[in-house]
Order: sequence, then C-alpha cells, then structure tokens
Amino acid sequence: MSSPKYKHLLSPLKVRNKVFKNRLVAANSLPHFLQGPETYPADSVIAHYENKAKGAAVTTCMGINNFTTGKQLPMDADFSHFPDYNLYDSNSQNYLMHLADSIHYYDSIACMGIFVGPPSFYPLMKWKEVEAPPVKPGELAPPPMREFELELIPPHNAPEEYDKETLDKISSSYAEQAGLLQTLDYDMISIHMCYRANLPAKFFSPLTNHRTDDLGGSLENRMKFPLECLRKVREKVGKNFIVEIIWSIEDEDGGFTIDDSVEFLNKAKEYIDIVQLRAKNVDDAHPTGFELKELPFLEKAAYIKERVPGLIIGSVGGYHYLDSCEKALADGKIDLVYMARAFISNPDYFDILREGRADDLVPCLRCNKCHGRGPNDPYVSVCSVNPVIGLEHKIDRLILPVTKKKNVAIVGGGPAALRCAIWLDERGHKVTIYEASDELGGAIKHSDYVSFKWPLKDYKNYLIHQCDKREGIEVKLNTKATPEMIEKAGYDVVIAALGANPLVPPIKGIDSVKVNSANDAFMHPETLGENVVVIGGGEVGCEAAMHLAEKGHKATVIEMRDRLAADATLIHYHEMFDAAWEAHGCDSRLGCAVTEVKDGEVCYKTADGKEGSVKADSIVVSAGMKPMKDEALAFYGTANEFYILGDCKSPATVQQANRQAFGIAHRI
Repeated sequence: MSSPKYKHLLSPLKVRNKVFKNRLVAANSLPHFLQGPETYPADSVIAHYENKAKGAAVTTCMGINNFTTGKQLPMDADFSHFPDYNLYDSNSQNYLMHLADSIHYYDSIACMGIFVGPPSFYPLMKWKEVEAPPVKPGELAPPPMREFELELIPPHNAPEEYDKETLDKISSSYAEQAGLLQTLDYDMISIHMCYRANLPAKFFSPLTNHRTDDLGGSLENRMKFPLECLRKVREKVGKNFIVEIIWSIEDEDGGFTIDDSVEFLNKAKEYIDIVQLRAKNVDDAHPTGFELKELPFLEKAAYIKERVPGLIIGSVGGYHYLDSCEKALADGKIDLVYMARAFISNPDYFDILREGRADDLVPCLRCNKCHGRGPNDPYVSVCSVNPVIGLEHKIDRLILPVTKKKNVAIVGGGPAALRCAIWLDERGHKVTIYEASDELGGAIKHSDYVSFKWPLKDYKNYLIHQCDKREGIEVKLNTKATPEMIEKAGYDVVIAALGANPLVPPIKGIDSVKVNSANDAFMHPETLGENVVVIGGGEVGCEAAMHLAEKGHKATVIEMRDRLAADATLIHYHEMFDAAWEAHGCDSRLGCAVTEVKDGEVCYKTADGKEGSVKADSIVVSAGMKPMKDEALAFYGTANEFYILGDCKSPATVQQANRQAFGIAHRI
C-alpha cells in the first residue's frame, strides 16, 4: 500500500505523554452566537467542537474568559458575546467534563483556551475552613469541609498600576485555572498572550509597559512577568500536561520585534510545549481577500522555528488548502497547522484530507461571517459556504429523508443554483441546470476579474468543477428555459433561480447618460472613462471603486449613509476593508444624496443642505437589485414541486443563498 498523499499533514506527533493523531489543530475559535447566557458549554457548542474533533488532532475550546459579561450589543464589540464558562462552579464543571469527554471520543486532545477579555477578572480562590458539626460518641468524624470565596482582580489596568503582590496573585490565578482544567480531564491549555490584549502581553510590549522598576524597560525586565506566569502554570500541572501560548510574532511599529520574540520563546520553552504564532493585531490574524498572500505569516513563523529549537511551532492565518499546508510542513517551516475557518467551512475536512480529494475542499471565502454579522443581521452564527453552522446540534431533525429519487430542473446557473444541484446529487436526485448564457457562475462571475476577490473566484470554480464531474448533474448552456419547455420535459421538481437585475434610482438626468452596473465596472473597466462616480457606497459599490482604482481610474463613491460598506461584517472584516480602501486611494462623499446628473458631473446634497458635485466621465450605479420574481413565478405549475431560490426571491449574499439552497435540497 502506498503512503498517503498528504503524509506530513497526517503524520502523528508525540508531545509529552500524548500523541497528536495528525498535524491539524482546531484553533481556539467559536462562531460567536452559538453560546447563549449559560455559564457552561451549550449543546450547540458541544456539537460544534465534536465535529472539529473528528478531524483535528487538538480541539481548542474558547470559553474561560473569567466572568466576562455581555454589556455591549453583540455587534459593538468582539468580546461582548464570547462564551464564559464558570470554572469555579461545580455544575458548570460537569458540562465542561462532558465537552472534554466528547472531544476524547474522537481521539482528539481536549484543550481549553484561557482568555481574559474585558470586562473580566483574574480569579483566585481564598479558602476557609468550615466548622464541622459535633460528632456523637461512636460516630465516624466526617471529612474536613472547605469552602472558598473568589478574589476578583481587575486585569486591564496599565502594567505600572499593579504592585508586585497583586502580580503574584495574577500569576497564581493562571496556575489555578490550569490546575482546575487538568482536574476536569483536559489535556492541554492555550494561554492567550498576544495583541497586547492580556496583562502578560502588555508587560512584554514596550508600547504598553511603562514601568521604571525591574519589570519594565529592558527586554529582560519586560519578559519577567509573562515568564513567571508560565513557570507557575508548569509547576502546578506537572510534566504530563501540555501548555501552549498564543503569541504575536511581532508588535506594532515601535513595539517588540521578531527577534525579541525569539529571545522570549527560547526562555519560555522551559515551561511551554507549543507556541501558536499570530499577527501583530487581531484583525490581521483573520486575513480576508484583501490580503493577496494565501499564507501571510508563514515565512515569519519559519524564521522563529529556525531560531527556537526544541519548541513546537504552529501558525494561524489563512491555512486551508491541502497542498499549501502540506508544503509548509514538508519544508519544515512549521510543526502544526492551526485552522479555524477551514473546519467551519468544511466539517468533513479530515475525510477529504485522508482520501486525498483536494478538489472537493470547499473554499473559504475569508468573509469572517463566522465571527459576526453586519449590524442589521440577526444575531445567529453562520458560515457563507457551510449552511449547517449554527444548526449542528439539531440538523438531523431538519433534514428530510429521501423517499423517492426525483428528476429536478434548475433554471439558472448562479451560485445558489449550482450549490443546490450538488446537494441534490448527493441525495441521489437527477438534476438538469438550464443557463441562458455561455458560462456558469451568475452573479459571482465578476470574481475572475478582481484581484481581491480571489477567494470568491476559487469558490465559483469549485462549484463549476463539482457540477462538471458529477454524472447526476447535466448542464445546458446557451439555453434560455421557458415554462413551456420545462413543463413538456416532465420534471418532478422545478427550481427557479433566475437572479436579479440592477436597480437604477429615479435621479434627475440619469436617463440621459449610459449607466453602468457594478458588474460592468468589475468585468469591463476599460469601457469607463477616467473619472468614475459610483452611486451607492455599500460593499459592492466600494469594491467596484477599488477595482477601478487598481485599473487606473479615479473613483469617487457617493453614499447616503455616514459609513462606507455599512452593512458589511464588522468583526475582523471592516477594519481590513477600511485599510484596503485607504490603500486604493479612492474618494468618497458620505452623508450625501445624489440629486442630479448633468453636464459631465454628478450633483449631490449633504444632510445639512449643502450642495456639491463631482466630475464624472462615467457613472456606476450600485443601488441594489430587483429580483426577477415575476419571471420566476411563471414557472409555477410546470412540475408537481416548485421552489424559488436565490436573488430572484430576494437579493441575497452567498451565505443567505446557500442556506436557502441547502434547505430546499434537503426537503426534496
């Protein structure tokens, strides 16, 4: 028998007295709205981590945040809806053990992350003896009874505000929490020490540590407190427990350097086994399509690995594609591949890896919707390409069994149609796709032309390839289906997925000029003039402007709201969007309503009534879409079952369209 195709990814690794079954680590992550107000892991959370444990050698759970309370609205702050499991409550401990037991069932290492996010505390138990009841002659004395109360130490002051006695308590708190988790059958802890987000990280960075005593100033002094925390943890858990830290490779400008990290890690390896290397700030560690490098932190991780022998090196940030991950390990640049979104977008990641089916891996869009949503979206957990996220704990009762294999027609070849066809094929149905144009892809065909849309392009190509290779799916291009044609063919099921057309707002003078859609801007920028005004500053309009800027145009966006891309995902996405916008050098007029188009310019009025204009050689309108609902409804009655899918029902994101497609496919 030949060795596996991805032998480095599948190779086991011995760490202390444990064996990692492969080199995949499910990084400490959790779709943010799976957990409710419970102080213990909810069923939805346990199901999510169980699915990761099926493939990951280490399943890292996010949960110990030390009395964090959600005082913010969910979209106001990343940490306002983190889980916060009460490590000090016996009832919560019971569920924490259930979680560890579920992870162990799949031969995965149970790891719990310790993160102290604001508002929170460093807890430390203060024991007190409880007076035992009197014992009558001849009775056995009961075992000694103890109770504790918690001292809660504020964790987010500046380093110079803590005296050494308090710092000693904080380092003891880390050790105490590690010991409790060890008691609850966890094999490993992951201590968050990056982004200057926790006190040890603040002590290490000269940007936040302004002490003038022996805990500040020099690198040697600044590393004392984080090393003391790790020393106490190791002393508490002993030699048969795995300790990992999450560490920023380097700091922001003026902070610590990568060589400072090398020096620290060479000392820290006396106490820790693994370092998970991340970016200098939290958003960059969750790269989007605006980051054109697939693995932006790999080379810096390799730099550290070469200079810190004896420490297991892992890296997070963009790891997804099997060939890239295999090469990173084979080249000796890292020891472990840390993934979060890969396991979310592909719950069967390990099966695909083991069977060497790289072309069946669903590309992650890097949209970060798994972390949060736009400000107007419901507060539920989703993934753009895996509609089961948020439903894992109840999906079995939502999927209807197939009682009869059916012949299905799908009218339209956009992403929702293609994804629905793939799921229908998996359920044993025969599918025919009718596409009026000469290629599949629908509303995401423009991704072929836009540099920062490369994850979406990968996804489009995945869908087309999956449809091409499946015998149960027939594609008819250049075929404009009519209700009469479909009815005559005698299908059991008809799904209308016709899409939508761009809306043109009723602006004075706009009928007198050629109006370009955002797709025109994406696919044919050479047909537009030098000065382009984009009417509508939602995510699509802004992306069109950035693409035009890359192609040498001067683009100005006019938007009624006071923020560009206001409905886009906020957590870990919008800041990177803002940075990309600034880098592209586009212009904008916010809080402005377009009033007229005339004489080569677009006129607008501000909220306080001031008037202005922008020169326009060409105009792009990105003001929403009009569903082809009437055209879709014309197919009603052409088969016994009829469904409307995608933009022709209501203009939708890829995530929303996929959830619709999944629901339809699994009811047929």
